[in-house]
Amino acid sequence: MAQTAAAAPAHKKVYLLRGLTNVLSPGIDQLNEELQHRNIDVTIANHAFSDALAHEAIEDCKSGRISSVVLVGHSLGASAAVSMAEQMRQAGLHVALIVTIDPVIKTVAPDNVHLLKNFYLSTGVGTAVERDGHFHGTLQNVDMGKTSYGHVSLTAAPAIQSQVMHDILTANSSCR
Repeated sequence: MAQTAAAAPAHKKVYLLRGLTNVLSPGIDQLNEELQHRNIDVTIANHAFSDALAHEAIEDCKSGRISSVVLVGHSLGASAAVSMAEQMRQAGLHVALIVTIDPVIKTVAPDNVHLLKNFYLSTGVGTAVERDGHFHGTLQNVDMGKTSYGHVSLTAAPAIQSQVMHDILTANSSCR
């Protein structure tokens, strides 16, 4: 029982957001399977549900049910992940990590994010993430434009899968 109490403060929640259709973000599904295999609390959804998920994350952070939030999104899901972080910012909460994979809408990193890592294809539809004037976290734009990956296959690229999993596992800044 003491282990449960000790583990409670470190409870991390990961939200995975797919793009326009649920079948065009295969790497998001791979991350979901790996996170579940590691017994990490994960919710996977289409980007269209980001507002409801943001409300859930806000409630869970404020109540103490979770202590750290990670957001990962592909394509329109990338923009939705940043939108979730913005809603959390408005509620006075922080996000440990956002990973965006080939966002298709101009995106600005909100100032409540500790680390935002963006993998994008400058040779395709993807865009770099910009820094908010008040952003003090770490922003890394990784241009994958010189690779053979496309907008869909980028999500499942082994190097990206490995890096994203590592970043998720090591993210630990508090949401409060």
